[in-house]
Amino acid sequence: MTLRLQDRSRWIAVAAIVMATIGGVGCNDFLTSTKYRTDPSNPKTAAADNLFLGIQINVAARMTDVIAQSVCIWMQQCSGQQTPFSDWGQYSIGTDDYYGPWADFFGGGGLLDLHSLEKITLARGDSLYTGQAYVLEALLIGTLADVWGDVPYSQAANPTAFPHPKLDPQEQVYDSILTKLTTAIAYMGATGPTNTGALGNDASYGGDPAHWIALAHSLRARYFVHMAAKLGPSMYDSALGAAANGIQQGGDFVSANLATANQSNLWYQMETVYTQFIVAGSAFVDTMANASDPRLAVYFDPNGGGQFVGADPGQTGGDYSQLDTIVRLKQGFQQPIVTYAETQLIIAEAEFQTGHTALALTALNNEKAFQGVPTVGTATLHNIMIEKWTALFQNIEVWSDWRRTNIPALTPFNGGVIPRRIVYQDEEVAANPSIPGPGPQRNWNDP
Repeated sequence: MTLRLQDRSRWIAVAAIVMATIGGVGCNDFLTSTKYRTDPSNPKTAAADNLFLGIQINVAARMTDVIAQSVCIWMQQCSGQQTPFSDWGQYSIGTDDYYGPWADFFGGGGLLDLHSLEKITLARGDSLYTGQAYVLEALLIGTLADVWGDVPYSQAANPTAFPHPKLDPQEQVYDSILTKLTTAIAYMGATGPTNTGALGNDASYGGDPAHWIALAHSLRARYFVHMAAKLGPSMYDSALGAAANGIQQGGDFVSANLATANQSNLWYQMETVYTQFIVAGSAFVDTMANASDPRLAVYFDPNGGGQFVGADPGQTGGDYSQLDTIVRLKQGFQQPIVTYAETQLIIAEAEFQTGHTALALTALNNEKAFQGVPTVGTATLHNIMIEKWTALFQNIEVWSDWRRTNIPALTPFNGGVIPRRIVYQDEEVAANPSIPGPGPQRNWNDP
């Protein structure tokens, strides 16, 4: 279903606030645009440091924009109260509602700039810097494949040779980024006078190679798990090997937000203009309340009556809890993207799925103790995934977890069907003949 005409105008206003949109051109159009070849500020001639910071900011935006906000609603961590968020909560989605994010995966700050940065840093012998760029590329394109499945990658950002980049199968994309992450790890382990990396221009880790290497391992674990439902237990074994070297306490990768108007937390930007358009979801609130989970008061503020109350899908107009205004809606709040908690819960899931329940329990309780919540005596797939749903609040990753495991067991709005992928956008289908229509209902890795 598409949004009503009057709602589309509201969505355009939301998009202007919530995401950095490249408008009016298809993927192949902005990849062949003369602006990127002749402008004095062309990414190909810009300083690597400026490119890197711009890429970090764009990656943060893609992890926290309307895709993340939609996922929060579909996964019933949140509830949409007014258009377009209420429409998304009722699975009424326009065929171009996510065109802005789609474009920004490829354009300025996206794959095009990443290729320019990688070329510059390789040419000057700075493999550490190139490895850091490879990690950001893997996160960006891995998320693109998580959301859309088959996506342009091998031919993307090469407009002269491929003006209409083909769709690569999702499995192939995952394989490609896993290889890129392996290369990144090797590159970032190199030493020498030319291997300086991003240094102080790195808004995430201050240029620390050890943190970047751990992030690369955690991302490899993430993508191995994403393929496990299709390719079997060997993917869990691979995930365990990667996660063992992944992010440790204090090493979380968070969004590169700044407390400035155009680089601030996108949830803050949305809530500032569209107050109470997104509130707490009842399934999420009730689960945490029943478990006496102290994170409930970290994620949300109580309602006017001093209670934590969430809305069901499609339920609007009540006195519901709002997103926490003390921390998570602050202008400069840095949203967790890839974390120690996720890494430990990948270990817990992979150990459980390969029959090592005692090791699964250890990893699960390591994460729970770190979060400051009560530990448990038994590990089950259910309590592992519920903990991950809770710990990864507002993270796109919970959508992949749910599609893979059907945990939590969510009740759809009005007997409908919770979205399992985002369709290819009409503007992109019209611009790129390699994309044949909206695509399937499910991605390859969705069982």
